[in-house]
Amino acid sequence: MQRIKTGIPGLDGLIEGGFPHPSSILITGEQGTGKTIFALQFLYNGAVNGEPGLMINIEGFPQEIQWYAERFKWDVAGLQKKNLLLFSSYDPIEFEKFELRTLHSEIILQLSRVITDLGAKRVVIDSLAPLAQSIGSKSKYRTLLYYLSKALKEKGCTALFVTERTGEYLTDFNVEPFVVDGVIELSMAPRGDVLDHTLTIRKMVATKFSVAKYLLDISDEGLRLATGYY
Repeated sequence: MQRIKTGIPGLDGLIEGGFPHPSSILITGEQGTGKTIFALQFLYNGAVNGEPGLMINIEGFPQEIQWYAERFKWDVAGLQKKNLLLFSSYDPIEFEKFELRTLHSEIILQLSRVITDLGAKRVVIDSLAPLAQSIGSKSKYRTLLYYLSKALKEKGCTALFVTERTGEYLTDFNVEPFVVDGVIELSMAPRGDVLDHTLTIRKMVATKFSVAKYLLDISDEGLRLATGYY
């Protein structure tokens, strides 16, 4: 099995060298747990090593990417000039203009064209939540996610799907974990008067791993696993 580096120091050693490649990986958690940083770091470190990456931002603001780049001293602009990073966006309001069948085709066809032009090996979609809400139906959303995941893997990409968790399940719609190949949960756990960032591997296809809460640091260079368990 081929593996692709996660770009998160300390994580590859816990999942036999990296994410299965190609594959679809869900990054889930409550707000403020580091989901977007994780996804950007995955893309950035791939691009630094010559693997082109694409990020589709849904309901986000492009300025946030620049803020993260400045915070972690990532030369995102330089990699964009070399066609190693590409950022695109969808406005959730636009979803209402499409019939569901047309929306499936539109998203997948556009992604396919861009991936071919860029030669992308890494793809991030952040976040799935507005897409799920616009569809409404769990079964239809699951179908879209299945075909989207399938199309990206057929293009030779490992894709990170970022989504939100606000309740007892890993995601609000509770269908994504059954469709994707891997699930990483980011959370915060209380320690005295502070909250520690943690990471838990919930699922990783054809990979030996431990289901444990690992301490996660946000340093000046991005995310990294701290020594020890929570």
